[in-house]
Parts: sequence; structure tokens; C-alpha cells
Amino acid sequence: MICAILFDLDNTMVDFTGMKKAAIKESAEAMVKAGLNMSVFEAARKLNKIYWEVGIESDTGITEFLKRMGKLDDKILAAGINGYVKGKIANTKPVEGAVTTIKRLKKAGLKVGVVTDAPRLKAWKRLNIMGMDNLFDVVVAYEDTGKKKPDKAPFEAALKKLKVKPEEAVMVGDWYERDVEGANRLGMKTILVGKACGKEDYCVRTFKDIQKLAF
Repeated sequence: MICAILFDLDNTMVDFTGMKKAAIKESAEAMVKAGLNMSVFEAARKLNKIYWEVGIESDTGITEFLKRMGKLDDKILAAGINGYVKGKIANTKPVEGAVTTIKRLKKAGLKVGVVTDAPRLKAWKRLNIMGMDNLFDVVVAYEDTGKKKPDKAPFEAALKKLKVKPEEAVMVGDWYERDVEGANRLGMKTILVGKACGKEDYCVRTFKDIQKLAF
């Protein structure tokens, strides 16, 4: 009997890729407006590349970008950071049907949790912006185990906190190798959001289709 459902966060419940792209564009526009002698397109392209080099969740990406461009100036840096934050907040939104689906699952008596590789504070910030920070019974982020999926530690930590066995839980995610294969190794059922890949128990096209399944 299924008692709990665990969810990945980025690109499963929130369009992280779209949010990041929009935040970088806002940052580039703000820096150009503040005096950066570069086109918005080129600034955004180079800033995006640097984020992938220094870490997509890095807090120093904009500073590193300006250093490499030889344009490190407090006025431009401040504009870039503020533009990034503005774009990030405006574009951090739950995917269609996420809130409604999770509320229905909770109403049906299921425990719900988040298992994410994101840093803990940033995961909570995203959940707060989306108005989802009070929906979950447990949130396991990177610092909670020091391991990333598909390592079993994050899944085990969530299951332990929820007091359920692997065979009583379902993992929902968009990344087959991390979300599906990692959970399968523990004996959890799995739901892949997106295109079918292989050994997932269920595959749904969109998040809201989850509520149509019978576990």
C-alpha cells in the first residue's frame, strides 16, 4: 500500500531552467543599462556559460562574469545582482497543476515530501516564492545528507522522516538517472514526468496527470 509520495523540485515542480534563463536575461539587461558596453544577447550568453562553469546555483556568477570581462564595477554589479533577483522571483512559479495535485494527494491521506539536490536555503526560497512551503511533510535538500541523487542517502533520509518503507513510497521526478534509477534501487515505485525512458513504473506527460494514476 502506498503511503507517501516524494517529489523532485527543479524542473519537476518548478521550471528551473526557464527561471534561470529569465533571471540571466534580466541581469544582462540591467548591467547594460548601468553602463556595461556589451549587447544584452552577448552578456546573457557569456553569463550563462559562466554559471555552468562555476555552478548553476553559485552566488558569485555575476561577479565572476564581470571580472572576466574586465568590467568589475560596483554600479554595474549591483544592477546585475538586482536584475537577477528580480527575474528569478518573477519567474519562479509552480508548473501547471502542481499545487492542486499535491493538495489532492494530501487530502487522500498520503504523506508528501521533497527530495532535491538543491542547497537547502535555495530550495526553501523557491518553495516560499511559489507558496508551497507549507505543503510538505518533509523537505530533504543537499545539506541533509551531503549526497546527491541517485545516491540512496537522500531517499532514505526522507523515508525515515516520514516513517515509511521504500515499498510504501513513490518518487516523482523529471531526471531518469537520478530520480527514477535512484529510487528504484531502494524498491520505491517511480513516476517520470516527461518522455518515457525505461524502468519507471509510470510516465506522465505533465505534472497534473499524476492525479489520474492509481497506485
